[in-house]
Amino acid sequence: MNFKMKDKILDDPALYRSNLWRIAAYSRISIVVLQYIFNALIPDHQAQGVFISPALHDNDDSSIGRTVTYILGGFLRWDAQYFHHIYRYGYTYENTLAFFPLYPNVLRLITAIFPGHSNTMFLVAGVVFNNLIFVFTALVLFDLTLRIHNNLEMAYNSTVLFCFNPASVFFSAPYSESLFVLTTFYGMYHIAYENIWKSSLLFGLSVLNRSNGLLNVGFLLYYMIQTAVKKRKISFKCLFGICFVFSCFSLFQIYGYYEFCTLQEHTLEPKVINYAIKNNLVIPNNNTVPLWCGVRLPYSYVQEKYWNNIGFLSYFQFKQIPNFLLASPCIFILLKFGFEYFCNNNIIYLGLRNRDKPGFGYVVHSTFLTIFCLFCIHVQVTTRMLSSSSPVFYWACANYFKFPLNFNKITYNRIMYNFKSKLVILYYFTYFIVGTALFVNFLPFT
Repeated sequence: MNFKMKDKILDDPALYRSNLWRIAAYSRISIVVLQYIFNALIPDHQAQGVFISPALHDNDDSSIGRTVTYILGGFLRWDAQYFHHIYRYGYTYENTLAFFPLYPNVLRLITAIFPGHSNTMFLVAGVVFNNLIFVFTALVLFDLTLRIHNNLEMAYNSTVLFCFNPASVFFSAPYSESLFVLTTFYGMYHIAYENIWKSSLLFGLSVLNRSNGLLNVGFLLYYMIQTAVKKRKISFKCLFGICFVFSCFSLFQIYGYYEFCTLQEHTLEPKVINYAIKNNLVIPNNNTVPLWCGVRLPYSYVQEKYWNNIGFLSYFQFKQIPNFLLASPCIFILLKFGFEYFCNNNIIYLGLRNRDKPGFGYVVHSTFLTIFCLFCIHVQVTTRMLSSSSPVFYWACANYFKFPLNFNKITYNRIMYNFKSKLVILYYFTYFIVGTALFVNFLPFT
């Protein structure tokens, strides 16, 4: 990992930013190239029970379509199939309610401007859009870290680590990770500058993108409590923001009820209906009302039925040991960082006054999310969930790098790596490369 900045001694944030956007762009180009190489060289694994959208049977046989598929086809794996299906047909199957609507609808709006085959346009738009907003998010993370920690070196190093994070392939593939991390980090950035309206809007968008965006209300709640303690008044902006975020989550659940729990006429393509019959999937116009209607939230029911993804310790099985090992570096780093943070600080005083050490709300958020991932969900998604949800993962890793300081100035051509920092680099680049190879060939890395 190159932390050099052309042998300059830097103390200007603008110089850091000018280098960071290039590093972020290089990292995205690297992922695209690695995806192409691994997809071309390694035969696809024939994964059993994997959802493949019936839209893929409608091939784009044009020269442009074949070229795009040949170069970028490795990105259309795993959950990208669901987003592709929602983008093309909407929520035609019950299991698609596990995926929130913002990302596929943003791609639908983008591609509406350009004519072309829907499969090709989805793939091009998804990859280009995700990579562009990833670069912007890297700069947001730099500014957020600088605001919270007031440390140029830490902000720079955290951002470089983000650019090569262990879940990198998911930020370039047509997944919702890039849009989610943008709305989450940008929302955190605005609340750090006490801009509650913008923060609330972004957190609302985050929960329209992924369900764990609901946890972002904690930042608004924390700010409201701090305001009440320090200024002896209630922040109604925060209260409105919290209600707005919950409303965004509820709107999608209401939409799921409307689509599947009300008897109405739906016009579905024959291929969509045939795929549902073949794979025993529930569609909204089969003249029956699903059992979960009026009893369960659509999202929680679908997660439990199709992914067995709900329940304390339900994933603690011997056959899942490889998946726990896959997630263990990320879990260890965050739990260790959280444990040391809380042990070294007065939690009550720090939480209310925030004077001893910055980042209290962020560490609470990351620690809670890590524990939840460890005990309550499919643990193999932990790495990409935490990589896209919390800047603390990058702050914790950046702490392993020690740089020679000289009155807040740093010389980047004299970096000393210790054993722990070398392990972090090995971890990041192993997942960056091997994870990409696994993902593009339908091997377990989800």
